Amino acid sequence: MSDSVDNEIMTLSEVAAYLKIAEKTVSRMITRGEIPCTKVASQWRFMKSMIDDWLISRMNVVPQNDLAKILENPEGLIPFTRLTSEALILDNVKPGTKKEILVQLIGPLVQQEIIEDADDFLRKLLTREKMVTTGIGRGVAIPHLRHPKENPGGGPRMVIGICKAGTDYESMDGKHTHLFFLLVSDSEVVHLRVMAKLNQILREGDFVTRLTNAKKSEVLPILIEGEKLFNKA
Repeated sequence: MSDSVDNEIMTLSEVAAYLKIAEKTVSRMITRGEIPCTKVASQWRFMKSMIDDWLISRMNVVPQNDLAKILENPEGLIPFTRLTSEALILDNVKPGTKKEILVQLIGPLVQQEIIEDADDFLRKLLTREKMVTTGIGRGVAIPHLRHPKENPGGGPRMVIGICKAGTDYESMDGKHTHLFFLLVSDSEVVHLRVMAKLNQILREGDFVTRLTNAKKSEVLPILIEGEKLFNKA
């Protein structure tokens, strides 16, 4: 692992020191799904860039259009039914390099005319991956741009890709990646809340296994089931 990646990945105690709060406070935030993180070999790990983005989103005043999006439901979260559809779900992603995987994930966004310049979008995604992998472990990757405001407007969208065979996506835990969630949102607040929700759902129970083995028509119902559990937490 390179020095840049070593510096990017933080432990629970390092995050607590970075935020100048108690480790118990960070643990409670993890339990409530309030802070972006992942578990590697039974230990919590955090990406510094994501923590920085999360901090910025909490410090900034929420723009009126972002606030409207967040308040669309009582929990302040945009439901998965508004983020994705069968047209944005790929259940046959072929193993390959990061570029090859991302090209497949971008395809539905081009077909749905959500993005216009696929080459530029791909370049930005690959630049983000060079900073630090978005393969968070547990067979999951959440590719995204470093700065959400670089995404096209028009509402958040999410492409879901399933690679049943698994592929090397330079995951933080060194294991193959099977599930990809490509989030496209120009709102930092929406972006971070969706990522937090995904993180919490996918580390519970057998959701990763069920989604990996799911057919296209089964993906959204499984996510909605996880969403209901998340909203009760």
